[in-house]
Amino acid sequence: MGYRIEYALESRAMVVRVSGCTHTHAKTIAREIQREARRAAIKHLVLDVRGLVDRFGNLGALVLGTCRNRRVAVIDDEDDEALDQPFSEDAARRRDAELRYFADPDAALAWLGG
Repeated sequence: MGYRIEYALESRAMVVRVSGCTHTHAKTIAREIQREARRAAIKHLVLDVRGLVDRFGNLGALVLGTCRNRRVAVIDDEDDEALDQPFSEDAARRRDAELRYFADPDAALAWLGG
């Protein structure tokens, strides 16, 4: 199974929906998202990972690759216990980024100022 990336612009943010499998593709997906965000001159990113089949164990590499120098809201399933954060907000700050996890897409956009 492969992966799919869908892009949309909402207010000042790029909304990226990633679905499928990331097992061997997390870094490639992150590079593709970075390239699109740079091309569109976007500094605010919503990364919706609810469609990923295998995000546990692979999500850290994906988030790490997309968050550098950006404000990133990650949308994950609310069923996940306390929105298990495989990549911490502290680690994001060390990469000149802000990162926060959300279950509610509207709350994610509001946090980004959209």
